Amino acid sequence: MGAFWSQLIPPAPSFTEANIPSLDGRVFIVTGGNAGIGFELVKMLYAKGGCTIYIASRTGSRIATAIKEIESTVSTPRASPAKLKSLVVDFGNLETISKAASEFLEQETRLDVLWNNAGIAQAPPGSTTAQGYEAHMGTNCLGPYLFTKLLLPILLQTARTAPTSSVRVIFTASQIVDTTGPPGGLLLAEQEPGKHNPDKNWSYSASKVGNWFLASELDKRARKDGLVSVVQNPGNIATKAWDPVSWFGKLLISPFLYDAKHGAYTELWTGLSEDVTTHDGGKFGVPWGGRWHPNPRKDILESLKPKEEGGTGLAAEFWDWCEKQTAPYAL
Repeated sequence: MGAFWSQLIPPAPSFTEANIPSLDGRVFIVTGGNAGIGFELVKMLYAKGGCTIYIASRTGSRIATAIKEIESTVSTPRASPAKLKSLVVDFGNLETISKAASEFLEQETRLDVLWNNAGIAQAPPGSTTAQGYEAHMGTNCLGPYLFTKLLLPILLQTARTAPTSSVRVIFTASQIVDTTGPPGGLLLAEQEPGKHNPDKNWSYSASKVGNWFLASELDKRARKDGLVSVVQNPGNIATKAWDPVSWFGKLLISPFLYDAKHGAYTELWTGLSEDVTTHDGGKFGVPWGGRWHPNPRKDILESLKPKEEGGTGLAAEFWDWCEKQTAPYAL
């Protein structure tokens, strides 16, 4: 229970704006960077200067509004200003992802950190993506998986010349994985059409474990090439994701909700701290950064391990499932 409460009531952040290293010449993508935690993260990067930040989201007008607000309210160094750019992509529609990745690759020759921050929660039972996948699993896992896959070559190319352990892919989880969800973290059988679980919290938790699986499996494939791949729980943040929750649920959780800036600190640490290295690949960062999950569920840890190491190999199976489902849209 100590691990549970330490995430619900976290210690002070150890890595903030004051700790950001030089970002000169670096290129970042923050998915969902037009609102909430992602928006606060983009503001921190922009204020440091020297870098190019792509805000990837599904609505161009909202990205434009976010960019306008940041440029008018946040100062960036005059000698080395940051640049904000738009990248329109809908992670609930796999057909949009290849185009977005191609647009990025046409403009850039490097990518230093990909923050897979965007996601959905509390989708009504029966909600699906454009391709018919359960809404949470499709938007939170399949979309980011395909986006990451298409950008992996430029990430690895960047890692060959960038400082050690500085090129990273950050996935996003949630504390809910500790308290609810399927045995082993997720059930592939529930992803078949007509078999989606009607419990939205169950499905959301499964998608967040799925993100941990993706971080772990990417680490196994790319650590040797210098890429850092981790997952993080930004914390319980007062964002629009809580809007669908009942008034009673909001009443119970309200004492433990924090401003979006705190969530950005968790993402900032996993993405930029020199204390995070390839040796941490596959780990689960907890609020507000500076530490890793001290006591994960044993059944999830077994899922993360391959069968030859005494685990169930479920994470590897999930990676293969994501590959199969997204393959037609990777062209």
